[in-house]
Amino acid sequence: MNIKHLFKTALLSGLAISLFSCSKNSGGGNVTPVGPAVYALGIGVSTSTATTNYVVQTSDLMNGTISLTGNGILQDGYRDYAFGGSKFYSIGGLGITDVNTLSLDASDKLTTKTGLTFELPNNDLIDIDGTGKTMAGVSMPTGPTVGLNAKFYTVDIASNTLGNKVNVPVNSIYPSAKDWIFHTGFQVRGSQAFQTFYPVSAIDYSTQNTDTNYVAVYSYPGFALQKVIKDTRTGPSGAFNTRSGLFKTESGDLYAVSNSSFYNGYSQSTKPAGILKIASGTTVFDASYFFNTDVATNGGKIAHAIYIGNGKLFAAITTKVPALTDRWSDANLRLAIVDLVGKTITPVTNAPAFSGNGGRSFAALLDNGKVYNAIASSTGVVNIYQTDIATATATKGATIQGSFVGGIARMK
Repeated sequence: MNIKHLFKTALLSGLAISLFSCSKNSGGGNVTPVGPAVYALGIGVSTSTATTNYVVQTSDLMNGTISLTGNGILQDGYRDYAFGGSKFYSIGGLGITDVNTLSLDASDKLTTKTGLTFELPNNDLIDIDGTGKTMAGVSMPTGPTVGLNAKFYTVDIASNTLGNKVNVPVNSIYPSAKDWIFHTGFQVRGSQAFQTFYPVSAIDYSTQNTDTNYVAVYSYPGFALQKVIKDTRTGPSGAFNTRSGLFKTESGDLYAVSNSSFYNGYSQSTKPAGILKIASGTTVFDASYFFNTDVATNGGKIAHAIYIGNGKLFAAITTKVPALTDRWSDANLRLAIVDLVGKTITPVTNAPAFSGNGGRSFAALLDNGKVYNAIASSTGVVNIYQTDIATATATKGATIQGSFVGGIARMK
């Protein structure tokens, strides 16, 4: 789904919600294979007027065609995806607030449980500690006519129910008279939660405040806003409809990733693309750390990423400097491995340049030292690519019967 199309759809959806009111790393972590593999994929099929979403399963990501025929479970509306506790969450967005929770039955077939519903479309849902017990999520209103509160919550994985639910006034996070805010990243570390966001006009999505990086700090699991920290070495973290603004390492260090890219919806860019650090045990930006990705060797603007362990990101990074005329195109991307500690960027060989899906789900799965993600060719043919992390080398895999992959997880 092209980001321009998604942007227009989001505007219409936000208007629809507003009118109604007046009358949101799929992945699954570094899985060690045990027995035959079962993967779940969220696949979208787009036409000029609409996108239809399905969840399918496969045992092989590298060979043949992953088909929807007799295999796809239809999903209503626009969908994002998350994974935790052996559950693949198909999350409604753009006006849809229900969640389809998919798991494997005794025959290793995907089965759907319904009943989990958010008050607003979900922006982020993460497995907080990898234990498979609790997910944490956030839903942000798309504008002040939709709602005035950011909504934070936990999800009990076993019972498929909402736990703690907390409203936080958007105006307490960032002055809404100056701009609205869009969510770009979410991490839980110990007894605190951290959120990245960027200021944006709720009317036309222009970005007139791009001189500062912001991270909101909350208590966890109470979600009481404690403070918002700021740094002016970069612009805001993340971008429209992405979840690539904030990452947590094994040691508890947090890294805030800024791109301020026209490709991803910014209307101006006043600071270099770069990465900032919040060291483990602290709630301030580390003044001694700054990674300017614009000027780094093999550098560019990091549009999408997942954390792959050992202080590294698997990322989609720009190959060309964008212009304002490129706004919303999410184009000219290449795969790369970003070493947050060593401050290096290593391009992935044998993977083509590509355009993003325009969704916030960077559909990439880390599995036993390999990362799997989908890339569409210039003719629209979508293939899985397997990247060997150790060698930064990609291998072309299975063909996808669809327009894009919005989520991928290993279920078994």
